[in-house]
Amino acid sequence: SKGHQECSTCGFSGNCGTLRSKDRMPEYRLKSIEAEKIREAAIAKRAPVLGKWLWILFWLIIPSSIASLMTNENIAGAIPSVFVPGQILSAICSFVYGFILIRLTSEEERYRTAGICALVSGAVSVLIACISGGPEVPTWTLLISIPAAIVSFVGEYNEFTAHSIVLTGLDNELSEKWSSLWKWYIGMYGAMLGSLLIIVIIPILGLLVTLAAAIGLIVVSILKLVYLYRTAKLFREYPVEAI
Repeated sequence: SKGHQECSTCGFSGNCGTLRSKDRMPEYRLKSIEAEKIREAAIAKRAPVLGKWLWILFWLIIPSSIASLMTNENIAGAIPSVFVPGQILSAICSFVYGFILIRLTSEEERYRTAGICALVSGAVSVLIACISGGPEVPTWTLLISIPAAIVSFVGEYNEFTAHSIVLTGLDNELSEKWSSLWKWYIGMYGAMLGSLLIIVIIPILGLLVTLAAAIGLIVVSILKLVYLYRTAKLFREYPVEAI
C-alpha cells in the first residue's frame, strides 16, 4: 500500500520522514533552549539601563503635576505670578524627560524620536512663557502651539511604541497594553477634535463629547503612569545575573 512504500533514502518501509523528525527533536529542543538563553541574556543586559531611567521618568510625575497646577487657568487666574514659573518648571520637566528618552536610544531607536519631540515641546513652552508673561496667551501663538502639539503627538506615539517593543519577550501582555493605550490616546484626541465640529452643529452634544474625551484623556494619562511604573519595576527587578 501507499503507506508502506520503501524510503528511497534508507530503504525501510513506513513514514521515514516522521522517524527522522523524531530523531531530530532533541536537536530542536537544544536550539530552543539556546535561543531562550540568548533572549534572557539580552534582556538582562538592557535591564539595568531601562530600570534606572524609566524609574526616573515615572517620578517626574511629581514636578510635572506641580507645574500643571501652577499653569491651571483657575489657579493662575487667582495667582498670576505662578504662571510663568509653572511654565518654566513644565519646560524643565519636558527637557529632562526628553534627554532621558534619548539616553535610552541604545536600547530602542524609537526612544530617540520621542526624546527629540519632548525637547521641542519644552522649548515651545519656554517661548510661549516668555511671550505671554502670564495666563493670557496671545492668539497668534497658536501658530507655534498647534505644530508643537503635533510634535508632542508624534513623540507620544514613539514612546508608547518603544515601551511596547522593549517589553516583547519579557511581558507580552504589558507590551500589548502599551500598544492598545496608544489607540485609546489617538481615539480620545480624535474625539476632542471632532467635538469642535459638533459644537457648531449641536452645541449640547458637542460639549458632552468634549467632556467625555477630556475624561478619557485623563484615564489614558493615569494608565500611562501605571504602565510606566510596571515597566520600570519589571526591569529593575529582572535578575541581572542571568547574563
